[in-house]
Amino acid sequence: MNILTINHQSCQRCGVCIATCPVSVISLDAENFPYMKEEDEKRCVLCGHCEAVCSKQALRHYLLPQMKMVQRDKLQEINAENLSEYFRNRRSIRVFLPKPIDKSVLEKIFEVVSYSPTGVNLQKNKWIMICDHHFIRQLSNAVINWMKTMIEQKAELAQYLNFQKLVNAFEQGNDIICRSAMNLVIGYTDALHTGGAIDSIIATSQLELLLPSFKLGGCWAGYLMIALRYSPDIKKMIGLDESHTVHSAMMIGYPKYHYYKTPYRKKAEVKWI
Repeated sequence: MNILTINHQSCQRCGVCIATCPVSVISLDAENFPYMKEEDEKRCVLCGHCEAVCSKQALRHYLLPQMKMVQRDKLQEINAENLSEYFRNRRSIRVFLPKPIDKSVLEKIFEVVSYSPTGVNLQKNKWIMICDHHFIRQLSNAVINWMKTMIEQKAELAQYLNFQKLVNAFEQGNDIICRSAMNLVIGYTDALHTGGAIDSIIATSQLELLLPSFKLGGCWAGYLMIALRYSPDIKKMIGLDESHTVHSAMMIGYPKYHYYKTPYRKKAEVKWI
C-alpha cells in the first residue's frame, strides 16, 4: 500500500505536492496523479509538506496524524510592519517578578516550539523544564563553586571570562548565573545527534521570541551553559550524562520592568552579490 492516499476526484494533478517535497520522493503515475514509489518510501522524512500544501485536501499521508487546517483568520493581523516591530523590541529580561509560570502555560509554549524546524525533520530536540526555584538556586551555587575550582586551577577559561569578578558579585548577593529566575529551561539532544546544536538553538530562539506573547520574557543563561559544557557534576544535577549534549539554557519568567523605547543597533553588515 502506498503511504500516500490520493482522492482522484479532488486532485487537480497540479504537481504542487511534488514541487514542495524537500527530498523529491513523490512521482507522477501514468495518469499524472502523485504517488510514492515503494523504494522511495524509506527516504520520506515525514515532514507533511505534501499533505499540508494541497489546497483541495486531495492527499493524505497515512504515516502522519491527522493535520489541522490553518486558521487564516488568526493570521490576518500579522504583517511585515507589526512583526518587524515585534522582532525589534525583543529584549533580554534579567529581572523577574517572584511569580512562577503555571504549568499549563508552559505546556502551550512547548506545543508551539515543537514546530521549530529541524534538520531533515528529525525532531530530536529535548528539554528540561525546571520549575523549582530552590533547585535553580542550587544550580547557581554549583556553577559558582565550579568557577572557584577553575580559578584555583588557574584555568585559562577562568581568566578569559573573569570568573573572580563573577564570584565576587554572587557572594555580594547578585545572582549573575540564573538571575533569581523562577523558571529555567534547558535544551539538549543525544550526543550522537550531529545536528543537535543547530536544531536546539533554533528552537530556543523561537521559544524566546514566543515568550512575550504569553506576557513572559527570557534571557540566555550563558554562564550556566558554559558550566554544563565543562562540568559533568553540574550536568549530573539535571539528570544528564556524557550521552547527552546541552545546547541552550534560558531563564524565563514574568518581567518586573517593561521597556518603552527601541534601543539602537548597528546596521546589518550585508555583502550583496
